[in-house]
Amino acid sequence: MNLKLITNSGWTEAVIDDNCDFDKFYAVADILKTNFNLNFTDRLSDLDTKYWDFKYKGRDLTLHFNVLAGLCIAPIAFKEATDLDNESVAEIGTLLFKYLIDMNWEAFENEKTLGQKGSERGIIILDEENVNGARITLEKDCGDILFAVTFGIYGLMLHTHFESSQGEASRYISETKLKINKIFELYSRPEEQRNDNWQIKHDRLINELADIAENDI
Repeated sequence: MNLKLITNSGWTEAVIDDNCDFDKFYAVADILKTNFNLNFTDRLSDLDTKYWDFKYKGRDLTLHFNVLAGLCIAPIAFKEATDLDNESVAEIGTLLFKYLIDMNWEAFENEKTLGQKGSERGIIILDEENVNGARITLEKDCGDILFAVTFGIYGLMLHTHFESSQGEASRYISETKLKINKIFELYSRPEEQRNDNWQIKHDRLINELADIAENDI
């Protein structure tokens, strides 16, 4: 799964999450500060929009959030942005996006399962567990199927997806991990904040994870 870059406005925007709330904005801001050693210089906010400015490799960028558009990184100069500004947006956006996908995932049982037979009778070549309670496994050479991705959220769901190439399997894994991460973001909300909108988001993500495509079982 690749970062979505929007360039049709005359500058580059790196879309981090197009459907999130203020909690995600603050979490990403903390990641940029703590894990990427970036400091925010100016912070502009109103009821539904935030612009927190920072420098990345000498370029002036902003972490932008809007309740309708979601979360992105853009150059402060917008239409007057230079090629270097736009390249910096794409670079830090890609690094941040990958970090968010892999966040809280680690090797299952210290990679002891790699090379072993999996549930689809293939050889396990990737096996990761989310610290919040999920697991995703990639097998190759599963009989007539080249690659099988099995994932589950403990106590909630288990699903297997088949692919014909490792590249497509890897893309599917990235998308799945990102959706599972968003589900755990929802579960981090206190019970009293789990309103109808929370339930709609939860059910949509669960349905997306369990989508029954033509090549799924």
